[in-house]
Amino acid sequence: MKLWQLWTVLFFFILGVLGLIDYKITPYDHSLSSLIGIWEGFYEINPNLVDPNFVIYKSGGYDGQFFYLLAKDLFNENDWSLIVDSFYFRYHRIGLSFITGLFSHFLGSEHYPLITLTLLFFTFSASVYYLFKLLPDESKWLVLFYLFSPYSLNSNLLLVADSFFVSLAIISYYFYREKKFAIAFVFFLLTVFTRELGILFLAPIVFVSLFKREWKNVFLFSLPGILFLAFLFYGWMNTPNHLGTNPLGFKDMTDGPLFGFVKSFFDQNTFQFKPKELPKLLFLFSFLSILIVCYSSIKESFLKDIDILIPILGSMFVIAIAEQGYWRSFDNLSRMFTLILPFSLLLHDVTKRYSFRFFLGTSIVLFIFLLIRILFITQTKEYFLAI
Repeated sequence: MKLWQLWTVLFFFILGVLGLIDYKITPYDHSLSSLIGIWEGFYEINPNLVDPNFVIYKSGGYDGQFFYLLAKDLFNENDWSLIVDSFYFRYHRIGLSFITGLFSHFLGSEHYPLITLTLLFFTFSASVYYLFKLLPDESKWLVLFYLFSPYSLNSNLLLVADSFFVSLAIISYYFYREKKFAIAFVFFLLTVFTRELGILFLAPIVFVSLFKREWKNVFLFSLPGILFLAFLFYGWMNTPNHLGTNPLGFKDMTDGPLFGFVKSFFDQNTFQFKPKELPKLLFLFSFLSILIVCYSSIKESFLKDIDILIPILGSMFVIAIAEQGYWRSFDNLSRMFTLILPFSLLLHDVTKRYSFRFFLGTSIVLFIFLLIRILFITQTKEYFLAI
């Protein structure tokens, strides 16, 4: 595949995304703020943070609202008054909110949805290019599976940070592979502060640098993790005015391996299987197929793939221990697979494995389902405009 061919496909992909966005916002007075997913309850307890004429849902808000509220509050001159669902769970994933909040502060917070969409899809497009550069010549066409990833697309349309995190990780990894360590450090720093799983990219790099006695790289790539831990410590020492409406701990969001998947089929101790559960089975098959891929890579090329395998296995661990609430939500579950697809493309000789081909096949089916879900299944919600 040639680079010009990729740019051509990317151009039409962006046109398609613009069409999807227009379709999603049409029922809500064509307001991009409808993509944020602000629920009436959080609007009422954060009235000074929500911009006038932003779409507020009477029910069924989503996580994009927390990135927005945090972005607004970071650059609010008043005292720290933000109330979200779980402060510490949102606080340490500050990367996207900080960048979008900074731009919104100077350009106007009423432009937050447009600023965020532009940032997300620009970064995603850049990561597509850098992944294309990372892939060997005979496998460059595989970048199309990442371009049409249902996980990244859904994340970006929800204005949440998962795809942004993965895009930053790909860009960081490219500059690391190119030995442009200073640039890699900057992007890895952003990656870690966007989502803590970014540390799993740094761990094998630091380990290899230690083995090679490259002390400069040991310090450089340890620093993002050290700064992140210092940031967490600062947050713990400076308790906010409100810990959230539903402050959650680690145990509240986890369960035994795949227990959440099994429990998600039960309602009041009664097993139920409905047609809407079918995508959940596809996610399970995707999980099991990539598990087989990782097992093969560990056996055959662990040392070559260690810097990619560790983050993939970390993401899979998160999926495995996710409690049933995550397995009940298509949006939550799809976001967990965002990292796995692009980085699995970089595993050595991965295309020879039937389990990997099956994984790619499920991603195509889920992409088609995502389009059907947006165009035909998702119903218009009751809403009003913020005052």
